[in-house]
Amino acid sequence: MFPIKASSNKQPIIIVGNGLAGSLLAWSLLQQGKKVHIYADNQPSASRVAAGLINPVTGQRFVLAEHTPEMLVFAKKFYQNIEKKLGMQCFHEKTMFRLFSSQKERVNCEKRLKNKKYGVFLDKQSPPQQLHAEHGGITQHHTAWLDTNILLDALSQYFEENNMITYRKFETPNTQQTIIYCEGYRMIHNPLFSQLPLQPAHGEIITCKTSKNLPNTMINKGKWLLPIDKNTCKVGATFDTAITTPTLLETSKQQLLAFAEDVFHEPYNFKVTQHQAGIRPTTLDKQPFIGFHPKYKNIAIFNGFGSRGSLLIPWYSQSFSQTLTNNTPIPIEASINRFKKLVW
Repeated sequence: MFPIKASSNKQPIIIVGNGLAGSLLAWSLLQQGKKVHIYADNQPSASRVAAGLINPVTGQRFVLAEHTPEMLVFAKKFYQNIEKKLGMQCFHEKTMFRLFSSQKERVNCEKRLKNKKYGVFLDKQSPPQQLHAEHGGITQHHTAWLDTNILLDALSQYFEENNMITYRKFETPNTQQTIIYCEGYRMIHNPLFSQLPLQPAHGEIITCKTSKNLPNTMINKGKWLLPIDKNTCKVGATFDTAITTPTLLETSKQQLLAFAEDVFHEPYNFKVTQHQAGIRPTTLDKQPFIGFHPKYKNIAIFNGFGSRGSLLIPWYSQSFSQTLTNNTPIPIEASINRFKKLVW
């Protein structure tokens, strides 16, 4: 690893991008006593579209990824600390009902239930009767959602009040300051890191109103439904790696509406009040991109958190802030050194 020269208190660490990754990394560095300055170009951010779901057990095979239990505990404390200091609420614990899409999913889940480490996350409590669960379902615990807009608005206000943010495009100067790029999918246009195998994934969500009362739980069946209040919900999300700019598609809106109606026995007559699109910065191996450019020792990247950013970013921002402060190693699974021989 190259030595870090930005440990000096004279110059701030520059962070390029003020989505969830850049903002939470900046916050973590501030907690370590570092100076930071953020450059934000006001381009659309996937963080502003994301519903911020936190779900420890995912996929058709009900996978509990390594370190997830520790990440959950850390993320909760991390967000609650920000809430306390900035005087707002953004982190909401909410149970999730997982509806099986097939008998195969049911069998996969039953196998997981025999494993003790899944016991605190899954139980056999049946979904509410109003849900259409032809193959059955299961209750998932330790799930939550992060109101990313409330959080990012509060952090931006804090950075503004403390003169830590500039709203314009960052032009790389000839400087010895540490520069960390947190640009989301626009990393593909950054010549310093565009060689990394990012897989931008287009996604759309809708916000809906209904006159009927919604269950006070998240619902997952491939796609998801998130109640915001008793008559308002968000529904998502589509996933398309072929679309490279945020695009609102009528076909996607109708697909999401159909999903929302299908999870209930009776028609809910959802009315769309908002339709949003964003590009997730996902990676081919499902691990983040964190580390220093092999040729430019003060230039780094903190990116690639995909659809699990609300869970992953607190953990890795704390880890990377320790790297920047104490030169501790970057976790192997996230380090861009795993691609060093392939792309540089």
